Amino acid sequence: MKAVAKILFAGSLVIVLSMVLGVSTGFAQEMTMKEYKAQLQEWADREMAAKTEIAKCDNEITSLNSQIADLDGQIASVWGDIYAVLGVSESDVNDYRAQLDDMDQELSALGGLSPEDLFKRRKELDAMEEKLGGMKSSPIYALTEMRDRIAGLEGKIATLRASMPKGMYDEYTVIRGDYLWKISRNQYGEGIQWYRIYSYNRDQIGDNPDLIYSDRVLKIHRDNAPGEYMVGNGDNLAKIAGSMDVMGDPTKWRQLYEANKDVIGDDSSLIYPHTVLKIPGR
Repeated sequence: MKAVAKILFAGSLVIVLSMVLGVSTGFAQEMTMKEYKAQLQEWADREMAAKTEIAKCDNEITSLNSQIADLDGQIASVWGDIYAVLGVSESDVNDYRAQLDDMDQELSALGGLSPEDLFKRRKELDAMEEKLGGMKSSPIYALTEMRDRIAGLEGKIATLRASMPKGMYDEYTVIRGDYLWKISRNQYGEGIQWYRIYSYNRDQIGDNPDLIYSDRVLKIHRDNAPGEYMVGNGDNLAKIAGSMDVMGDPTKWRQLYEANKDVIGDDSSLIYPHTVLKIPGR
């Protein structure tokens, strides 16, 4: 009997425990579901708030775009009035700007050259300066943007010019037995250009071209600097002075003569080919 009672008691205990555990498990599941639903609701609320803010931002963006469009229209109208006053079109201004862009690129390319190579292409700088001078006469130059752009380009040209050598020449050290004809023949391939060496080194050689000393360093002229001109066959001072690359006025021949009297001598009508002249004012 005692054994049976124990068995019945144990069975009852198991049943009670099962009921208790079942109630506890159900209660735990019910709490988890509530939390889940609460979190879902929180997410839904946040999504709704975000959508509301997005809609608000979209409305503000639409409003700003409308204001920007209105402002662009006002700006276009003002520019239209400015172009009308200047007597030009927007297309004219764009073409003007494009020319400045092209020159800027050309100057950047020239800036990558060595000073010697840049010197050889100095006429391109002359052409650009001349073109910029012409562009200044356009009514478009009155626009601040264009004035600033042209000033910047002129500054770049000045910087490039400053980096160029003042003249193109090599140096030669005189040795025993040298004379100008011999040096000219060795340097230029013909002795007849000896006066080129003499006129370019007049300050060193002095009045007598037949007298040069050993170990003296002479400059062997290779190309004209901006302030130099080498006399060619058939040249005279008036013709040289009248050249646009020199003085642009044949009546200024006397100024040219006075600046080179030490090389030319007393007779202004007698100048020799290959003489290197200095251009006054350069």
